[in-house]
Amino acid sequence: MESQEQRARGEKFRSLHAGPDLLLLPNAWDGGSAVLMEKAGFQAIATTSSGIAFAQGRPDGERIGRARMLEVVARIAERVSIPVSADLETGYGDSPEDVAETIRQAIAAGAVGANVEDGTTDGAAPLLPLERAVERLRAARAAADAGGVPFVLNGRTDPYLRLRDASPEERFAETVRRAHAYQEAGADCIFVPGVADAATIGRLVREIGPINVLGAFSGVAAPALSELRRLGVRRVTIGGSVAQYAWSAARRALEEIRTAGTFSYAAEAISHAEMNRLMS
Repeated sequence: MESQEQRARGEKFRSLHAGPDLLLLPNAWDGGSAVLMEKAGFQAIATTSSGIAFAQGRPDGERIGRARMLEVVARIAERVSIPVSADLETGYGDSPEDVAETIRQAIAAGAVGANVEDGTTDGAAPLLPLERAVERLRAARAAADAGGVPFVLNGRTDPYLRLRDASPEERFAETVRRAHAYQEAGADCIFVPGVADAATIGRLVREIGPINVLGAFSGVAAPALSELRRLGVRRVTIGGSVAQYAWSAARRALEEIRTAGTFSYAAEAISHAEMNRLMS
């Protein structure tokens, strides 16, 4: 991607975060889904690490590695003309320099924003130690600032997903503590996945400032956009939920073919001609 084009995308992405309305970002998992989202009228998109992993036949959680993940991000950015923010999981490496290198490669892939999260797969230590998480975000911020394009760094904190045995107040307090530290480390936005009730979202906004929430996750839906606007939410993403919905439709079709021997699903499918038009 030409640097001038990427800078323009980065400037647009920053401006969307400063606009009067909340920013709604659907999450793409391949070039085709990204094109569909742009054609649907969205002003920017994010990627979904889970959707990309599932599309490669792998589970979520850094199972496909940085190189393959960023290869897909590059394909997505190449297929659309709108800003793309990359879901970079925990940054693909243990050290702050690993995270910085991931940010550099994400910029090279055409991204103008990224999530970096603090959750782990270690049941005994489900969140990175705060000091370590802060060091990694500082490194990400420095790499982004040196990248030559405006870049929105989204600091994701996972107490509501990972601290399953904690009380609601403990999860809230830990989220706020980490959010403030990540803001000081250079995060432009704070992403709090796993929270869906309006009262808690409102409290988080009052304590942290405008935040990013998930519109849908694990079968749970957040309040409608009108309510999220009223609560002061800045940004809404949808994670892998649309990708999972697409695969659920595919599974229903396959079950119909195998068990009933019929093909009624085809009546609801986008036609071949329409897909060609959308992808052209």
